Amino acid sequence: MSDFHVIPAVDIKDGKCVRLFQGRLDEETVFQNDPLDAAMRWQDDGAALLHVVDLDGAFQGIPVNRELISSMIERLAVPVQVGGGIRSTDDAMAYVEAGAKRVVVGTGAFIDPDWLFELSDKLGDSLAVSVDVKDGRVATGGWLDLTETTPSVAVEKMAVMGVKRIVYTEVVRDGTLEGPNFKGIEDIAREASIPVIASGGIASVDDILRIHRMEELGIEGVIVGTALYKGKFTLAEALSAIKGEGGS
Repeated sequence: MSDFHVIPAVDIKDGKCVRLFQGRLDEETVFQNDPLDAAMRWQDDGAALLHVVDLDGAFQGIPVNRELISSMIERLAVPVQVGGGIRSTDDAMAYVEAGAKRVVVGTGAFIDPDWLFELSDKLGDSLAVSVDVKDGRVATGGWLDLTETTPSVAVEKMAVMGVKRIVYTEVVRDGTLEGPNFKGIEDIAREASIPVIASGGIASVDDILRIHRMEELGIEGVIVGTALYKGKFTLAEALSAIKGEGGS
């Protein structure tokens, strides 16, 4: 049986559950006033893992909604991976101690490789690194800053530093419902020696199934946001389709 996960996203900004278009603050849609309501909905619909992001934290560089997210983790029965503004060991450990299954770091991993090495040693499987890609390069600082690093180089460095998995996001696809960059996902999966969670642009169940068929390359899940919130399909439909292809 497969361990491939369809992972609903719960993005938090100003204490509300929102989605951004291409990560742009001026392109925001509020879907729930209480992020816990959204998380509970996906839990009830069968999610085996949730992806919770502190968007305020991502843009400000420090956790902003940690108290809210920690409270959500306490009240949810389903595991949660948390990202957004985690740039210190104390911040990462605070989420782990609050019960997070995994913390996802982005900017800090590229700014301070020594810190990443120490964190990966400390957290092991409870750490993932977000490789956010824009114009063929890794984006940091809430996707506002472009580095000179290519995704393949970034992933190779992550593996050397002991990182156990990455979350690969195509920034220009995120929230657009235009479909994922399948070639980019496949390429990064082939190049990576560690598991990959794909994100960005999912618009249909067919998109999810196409990524699920890359599971043998090391793709272990896909994060879905806007498509679920806008009712393009239900989580149950996606899970059923994967099960129909021999997934879990």
